[in-house]
Amino acid sequence: MLSTEIRKRYLEFFEKRGHTVVPGDLLVPRNDPTLLFTGAGMNQFKEQFMGKNITYKRAASCQKCLRTGDLENVGKTPRHHTFFEMLGNFSFGDYFKQEAISWAWQFMTEEMGFPEDRLWISVYKDDGESYSLWLNDVKVPAERVIKLGADSNFWPANAPEQGPNGPCGPCSEIFYDWGPGTGCGRAECDPSCDCGRFVEVWNLVFTEFERKPDGQLGALPNRNIDTGMGLERLASVLQGVTTNFETDLFRPITDRIRRELDEGAGGEIPAPDIYRIADHVRAAVFAVADGVSPSNEKQGYVIRKLIRRAYLRSGKKKPFLYNIVPVVAGLMKDVYPELEEKREHISAIVKQEEERFNDTLNSALPVLEDMLSGGARVLSGGRIFKLVDTYGLPLDVVVEKTEAAGIGLDIKEFERLMKRRKEESRKGSNISAGFIFQPGLFDAAPEPEFSDVLPLETTMAYILKRGEVSDEIQEGEEAQIITSPQSSELYAEGGGQAGDTGTITAENAFMDIMDTCDAGGRKVLKVLVSKGCFRKNDRVTLERDTGRRQMASMNHTATHLFQAALRRVLGEHVRQSGSFVDNRHLRFDFTHMKKLSGRELRKVEDLINGWIEEGIPVRVKTMSFNESKQEGALSFFGEKYGDTVRMVSIGDVSKELCGGTHVRNTAEIGLVKILNESSVASGTRRVEAVSGDGARSWLKGALEDALREHEAVPGDLLKMYLNEEPGSAPDVKKALSMARGICAADIAIDRKVLRDYEDTIKPVFVKIKEYADRAGKKRRKAEEADTFTGLKSELDRILREKSTADGVGFVGAVFEDVEMPALRKALTHAGKKAGSGIILLGGRKAGRASLICAVTADLTERGFSARDIIDKIAGNIEGRGGGTDTFAQAGGKKPEGLTSAVDEGRRMIAEKARQ
Repeated sequence: MLSTEIRKRYLEFFEKRGHTVVPGDLLVPRNDPTLLFTGAGMNQFKEQFMGKNITYKRAASCQKCLRTGDLENVGKTPRHHTFFEMLGNFSFGDYFKQEAISWAWQFMTEEMGFPEDRLWISVYKDDGESYSLWLNDVKVPAERVIKLGADSNFWPANAPEQGPNGPCGPCSEIFYDWGPGTGCGRAECDPSCDCGRFVEVWNLVFTEFERKPDGQLGALPNRNIDTGMGLERLASVLQGVTTNFETDLFRPITDRIRRELDEGAGGEIPAPDIYRIADHVRAAVFAVADGVSPSNEKQGYVIRKLIRRAYLRSGKKKPFLYNIVPVVAGLMKDVYPELEEKREHISAIVKQEEERFNDTLNSALPVLEDMLSGGARVLSGGRIFKLVDTYGLPLDVVVEKTEAAGIGLDIKEFERLMKRRKEESRKGSNISAGFIFQPGLFDAAPEPEFSDVLPLETTMAYILKRGEVSDEIQEGEEAQIITSPQSSELYAEGGGQAGDTGTITAENAFMDIMDTCDAGGRKVLKVLVSKGCFRKNDRVTLERDTGRRQMASMNHTATHLFQAALRRVLGEHVRQSGSFVDNRHLRFDFTHMKKLSGRELRKVEDLINGWIEEGIPVRVKTMSFNESKQEGALSFFGEKYGDTVRMVSIGDVSKELCGGTHVRNTAEIGLVKILNESSVASGTRRVEAVSGDGARSWLKGALEDALREHEAVPGDLLKMYLNEEPGSAPDVKKALSMARGICAADIAIDRKVLRDYEDTIKPVFVKIKEYADRAGKKRRKAEEADTFTGLKSELDRILREKSTADGVGFVGAVFEDVEMPALRKALTHAGKKAGSGIILLGGRKAGRASLICAVTADLTERGFSARDIIDKIAGNIEGRGGGTDTFAQAGGKKPEGLTSAVDEGRRMIAEKARQ
């Protein structure tokens, strides 16, 4: 039986038994920051298992999962994977053991056709109820039902004795018996033996207890069922192959890998390595499709590691994994159509990562080989750190190559250095945690009613201050509050849009609403009291900042226009991968491999501003999810949508499912200006922009900056430019007139004005500035050359009169109207002629002081240091410096102290020479 048929029949089986078939979650859980990846079917049902948000009591799903706990076993064993699919059925306080056990047996024997005598059962040793159900209701012979301990048949493992506290319960597992010809051959062999004869296919978890702090197991008020069955294992048994890698889920992938590596069935690359490559590529394809890009952090680091491990195992010297992507996408497209839709994008990202890793290997492996050839018996932690941190070589590559050479590794020292580097990075980032919203803190808050009236007369119903319930908020304090009734007109942060702000007032008291968040349907307001005191049950007046809401709405509608414009300019592979909008700006992340050219950005901006000028109505319509797809609405991949959705349409330009706030007509946006385009991750680009008054303010600011820069150009340089660029005077005059006119007049700044700036004003000012910079640089060089010519003759005189400081050659002088560049040239000139000794020069110009010092190598060996000299004497010029033992310099704001500085340096050298 093929895997597609197994999936289909499993979900249909439980749908007929009253289960809601729920689509699987993304590999990166959207609403659970505690998980790096989705690792089980139950992950997306956490709230239901806790008795919250229960819209159905029975569910069934096929869930994409990714785990790395058994990474080293992947390929070595028949059944370990990083990525796999988990079939599961769940009950939230509804049916329990009898139905779960009965249906599991029915599915295995009647639906899948397993011979009953090939199925074995394990139960928790103290779970008499399950044991009895298998024996008496299902009629499994007692010799095929074994009792096992809490380490294997309890969830979490060993919870009765070791914890953790909280919900837990016994498990019952179904095993398939490959027969006595497989495994250890012992007559007493049963599922507790790990010889390979018995394959665990299905695990039924009966969550019926709560472990108390004293270790006692109390009964849960609502008992739950959580089952999980690996699709790959089930397919292996049904298709009669002893390894999952020979099923229809893997065979086309492994065949293609062998062809890519020019290997036949008995080739040089061992089967475990072929299997490992297949597993890792499959995981990478699904992860990238779900929005994960290779990087050095979190999920991205895992995917980078998997791609690189697969590449290493191949022994190839050039990218090839990207050629496997179409095979994976084609194999799974019926169930996961997004893989086929994103196939080229995924291939490009995988190829890019292979190329980067190949470059890393080419630069780092010779360094490692050189380290290993030095005769050392242990590779030091410092050297390992250099390979990993500086050259980017993965630690497992270092370990593998080093162990192959018979050399040990100082891993403890390496880990110490890595820990120090992470601490330094954390300090350097200077990130403040700030306000972190925790919805679970409001579970005990009252469920208020809602009102659509603004301003709203309401009551302070719930106050949370510093994570604890409080009765009041004082002036200067921040808190999170819930009012009753609540305002349905306040937008809670979500969908990439910032929450609404506003004010709350009472008699002699005032506070700002700084943000609005959602907590289980309750609108939580983050507030800051600027006057007076607010107490629980106080009557207050709530108002929304309507202007801020309007600007956020303008930016949100603009993001929809961005997606439409980018898809037209770049292609339909462009899909939103993230966004953020508030009243100040918008940020839109999208799938695309290359940096956008200036021409492409111009096209996108022109399209958007054209649609704004058209004044296209923006309509919001509620409909079924299927109707929205028929109308061609774009959805945010991985977002959970109910049966009823909200579609935002902008004429024929854009249709998207969205819960955010929007303008009524594109004309309200006024203008959009792209500020920046950049890379977020492999295959993901970002545009940042402003709209409305933000765009107008940006344009006026750009014009004012351009005028200031122009006025700073020296008059003689401007005349030179006009002389050297015949016919440019009218263009300059026109640009100046237009810029001054726009800045001075209160005119409507629209697309035409923006284009005038981009096409007429900016090019003129940029050209003048570039000319002035070149001419100014040339002039400064000439001045420096003239200065140095004068310095040179004076320096030659000083060198002829070279003195000593207690036997140490010393050249010291202070020059007028000399800056650091000329001083460096003088030092170089003196160094060539002076021989062994110390040179200390000072220069003053325009109220600034410069010091420079050089020490020859023979004197550094005697303990003389240019850095020490500069550090000691820089105080004379109220400055600071730095450098090395042979060269150092300093700058300061007290030029009159230069002579004292040089004299102090001379004394310091003499004292050192006498020691």
